[in-house]
Amino acid sequence: MSLINVLKKPRRPISESTILLAGPVRNASTQIGDDFEHLLSSLNQFKKVFCFVVESDSTDDTVERLEQFSKAIPNFSFVSIGQLSKTLSKRTDRIAYCRNLVIDAVAQDSKYSDVDFIAMADMDGMNGLVTQEKIAQCWEVDEPWDVITANQLGEYYDVWALSHPYWNPMDCWEQKRKLENILGDKSAQNIAVGCKQAEIDPRADLIEVDSAFGGLGIYTREAFLAGRYAGTDDQAGGIDVADHIPFHRELRQKGYRIFINPALINCDKSNGSILEGPHIARPRGMLKVIKYFGKLLFGKKRFNKYLDILYTP
Repeated sequence: MSLINVLKKPRRPISESTILLAGPVRNASTQIGDDFEHLLSSLNQFKKVFCFVVESDSTDDTVERLEQFSKAIPNFSFVSIGQLSKTLSKRTDRIAYCRNLVIDAVAQDSKYSDVDFIAMADMDGMNGLVTQEKIAQCWEVDEPWDVITANQLGEYYDVWALSHPYWNPMDCWEQKRKLENILGDKSAQNIAVGCKQAEIDPRADLIEVDSAFGGLGIYTREAFLAGRYAGTDDQAGGIDVADHIPFHRELRQKGYRIFINPALINCDKSNGSILEGPHIARPRGMLKVIKYFGKLLFGKKRFNKYLDILYTP
């Protein structure tokens, strides 16, 4: 047992706690209103609720909507950092940058000095089924969680952010890439991603993991301030990763415990889902022709090896 868990204080009750609802947004104008309605309603049992949103790279009227919210919602604030893509080309790095601004705000902004918990949430329609009862149930479990994350109806969606020694021991997209030349694209996709998106019974016990997210994670203040997000993982050879993986690794190294709560259902994936991975440029136009003849001349395995070298940043 770690020293952190030996010295850990009892979890403060919801009615005596302050929580910060936070997250990055981009082009979220059409659904962000519904997301805030559901999430704020689910958190209104807390003594006080703050909201802090980090916006970047939007091409719709997201900023205007956030300005409206700042006038209408108590304790709501946001920061727009403009075209972050001009300085950070990788999407994963941009998301990590925005989440780290939330960490900095919790650590440095005096108005968040009494925040006990942080609810990091995706604002893209992932949290429409969150309720007060589901949030309250997180405070009723026996497990001494420092981070508790969401589940979905149907398939468990977010295996890219999942790390578990048996369930998903390595980055799923890196595993797919390594399997493609052996088994082909379809089988590699199924083994690395699809078969891991299993349904989790909402009645099951909490599942302890090394990392998870699923669109919503609730952190104790101490755990949230114990790491930094990163979209590139130096420990995995510099590959693009879900930014939760390096962040949660730091938390685990410091003794904090992370769980999936099967009962914390935030959305319905029973009709299937597409897990978005790192964006890799693929050949188009004449390059497709070159790719076709390249496989004929050199063989699929050898030519794909050349393509891997070509795609590597």
